[in-house]
Amino acid sequence: MSNGFLVRQYQQQAIMSSTPEMLVAKMYDLAISACHRDDRSKLRKVLAELISSLNFEKGGEIAGRLHNLYEYCMEQSVSGDLKPIVDILTGLRDAWNQGVLCRKAA
Repeated sequence: MSNGFLVRQYQQQAIMSSTPEMLVAKMYDLAISACHRDDRSKLRKVLAELISSLNFEKGGEIAGRLHNLYEYCMEQSVSGDLKPIVDILTGLRDAWNQGVLCRKAA
């Protein structure tokens, strides 16, 4: 078996065993990593996934604000500086980890 196959198999198992909350945290990590690599295409894919995962019925005002932030990041990812995007996504990831993941673990 090739290493590529084994890595993909491991990644699939990690995703399948993750909770929705853990997947959001992983999406933030992927987006931040894409910024650091200047991979704008990957960044836009992750942002599109974050946008599509928003639940406006349950999330209300928070979902709306997240949508605005994700859209801003999407616009900036086309030709803007990625540093502000990293700052925004890092703040969101840290808040998510503290507010959601820590609460789930308790």
